[in-house]
Amino acid sequence: MIGEQRILEVLRRVVGRSPADGTELVYMGGRSDLTRYTKSAIHQNVSEEDTRVYVRVAEGKRLGVVTVNTLEEEALVRTATRALELARHPPENPFFKVFPRPAGYERTQTYFEATAKFAPAARAETMKRIFAQAERLGLEVAGAFSTGEGEVAVLNSNGVAAYQPLTQAGITIVPVSKEGMSRSSAFSHDVSSIDFERVAAKALERCTLNRNQQEMPLGQYDVILEPRCLAEVMMWLSFIAFGSNSFIEGTSFLAGKLGERSMGENVTIYDSVREPEAQGLPFDFQGSPKQRVTLIEHGINRGVVFDSISANQAKARPTGHAGLPGSPYGAIPWNLCLGPGDSSVEEMIASCQRGLLVSNFHYVNGFLDPKKALMTGMTRYGTFFIEGGKIKHAVKNLRWTESMLRALSNVQAIAREREVITDEAVSFAVMPAVYIKDFTFTGVQKE
Repeated sequence: MIGEQRILEVLRRVVGRSPADGTELVYMGGRSDLTRYTKSAIHQNVSEEDTRVYVRVAEGKRLGVVTVNTLEEEALVRTATRALELARHPPENPFFKVFPRPAGYERTQTYFEATAKFAPAARAETMKRIFAQAERLGLEVAGAFSTGEGEVAVLNSNGVAAYQPLTQAGITIVPVSKEGMSRSSAFSHDVSSIDFERVAAKALERCTLNRNQQEMPLGQYDVILEPRCLAEVMMWLSFIAFGSNSFIEGTSFLAGKLGERSMGENVTIYDSVREPEAQGLPFDFQGSPKQRVTLIEHGINRGVVFDSISANQAKARPTGHAGLPGSPYGAIPWNLCLGPGDSSVEEMIASCQRGLLVSNFHYVNGFLDPKKALMTGMTRYGTFFIEGGKIKHAVKNLRWTESMLRALSNVQAIAREREVITDEAVSFAVMPAVYIKDFTFTGVQKE
């Protein structure tokens, strides 16, 4: 860790020496430690340190961006000069005015010493216990366990100076048998808050169930989608619905329909960096404070997120959701949450007379018809047939094709417990399991 004082001092000197009308610097750096394992044996330990600085400059209404992997002052000054040269080629951006001005923000709890100091030996000891759990059931496990620490800083020529340290711990457990496999994962900024035995126990239990897979007739089934399934759907909604670009371009189902109903009354979707399950960066990549934004409120379309440029274009107020400089995606939600309900997966299964429990999606394609949020994907890592309130048997992986507006209008129950789903420290989804009626399956995986 370099530290707030040193990072901001270097960035201030670079801004002071920049030849541009305006300069914005985004620093991201840190260390990532990773343990990979397969067949219940560790086969790789790696550690990586990286530094990235995004240098964005303005000449009038023209912008140029260059990225470098150093915090060395002279190199950054040269980079700012190069960015200025690039800024002189594209047309003016009529919606750019100036880089944001300082605004207060309250830091979130994203750094934990226990995670920063979690050594390879500690990861190995954790894996040893999980290997023993698997061996007792005659199973082997594969996956990865990572920990790390990092820093994010944003500084510009208008006085913005924001800094946040982060730690991250994430584990993926994939038990494998001769007949099938399953998958479970966990993430936290605080490694000591992860119940590794519980995460492993769930994965191992599902793997023991995922055998003698039977092929199911295609059509509509009641489904219980677990949190990782919802997280993949929400990632797509970030791009095709809840972000500034899709809204302004009119491809989002919210475009021209704010205040109208698109989902069920029990569905509320929002973006927030301050949840009991996880906290995120308190500012965006322009240094603007992140606001809690309600996107869907009890099924009613309420809004989307904006950065300063897209807000000018839409004649709206920025919400603090700028992406990295040069990103083509505009403003998108970085911390999507689905409001909790009052049920549990076990209660959902018990109430289901005929349906499917879906543990994971293999992939999702959300570009079929964005105005209807029509998506398709495949199930993976354990899909199970439920009859009379009990899991009867595993089923072969299925393709689904469904409008998520229709699906989220048919939510029968939502779990009270939510999981944090992410592959990185600065972006995550906080999702419960949901029970959806009449979900459409259109294909089956063939050997």
